[in-house]
Amino acid sequence: MTEDEKISKKKEWWEKEFKDGWWKKVDWIKAHDTEPAGIMLFIEYMLDKAIITPEAVKVASLVPHRLILLEIVHPTRGKEHLSFMISPTSVNPGIPDAEPDVLLSFNYYDLARFLMDEENDFTMPFWLGRARIYGNLTVLLDLADILEVAKGKTIDTAKEDRPFLWPVGHP
Repeated sequence: MTEDEKISKKKEWWEKEFKDGWWKKVDWIKAHDTEPAGIMLFIEYMLDKAIITPEAVKVASLVPHRLILLEIVHPTRGKEHLSFMISPTSVNPGIPDAEPDVLLSFNYYDLARFLMDEENDFTMPFWLGRARIYGNLTVLLDLADILEVAKGKTIDTAKEDRPFLWPVGHP
């Protein structure tokens, strides 16, 4: 096998497939009967990981009121919508009545990879063109700060890749 063939056969992080029953090995996923819906995946992570992390709660308190519409696209089940509000925090299935600050549309498995610590940068699918953002880019960064700090990063580490003068929660 030539070096070029080896390189072309190497899978990128987003190409790695999930094994059957992958969700059964994740401690914060409660229902193990079937693969969880995208909405439940996000809600269970927020309840069992993010909201109980003092540093993530502190970061969320620095962010102005934000209304985020998450569109989670599953390859076989289609689109699911989830309204997520920061400051105060609220997570609800469906599309909100008020206009959201941002619509984030991404692949179910990209979200699962991030939540399961296989990818450390929540924004990576957006920068790679695998996800779409409509609206206020700062809201994406604020959400990324909260989720990445909940995974154990310090706020300084979470915001390393943004401009120095762009503080957490800047409108």
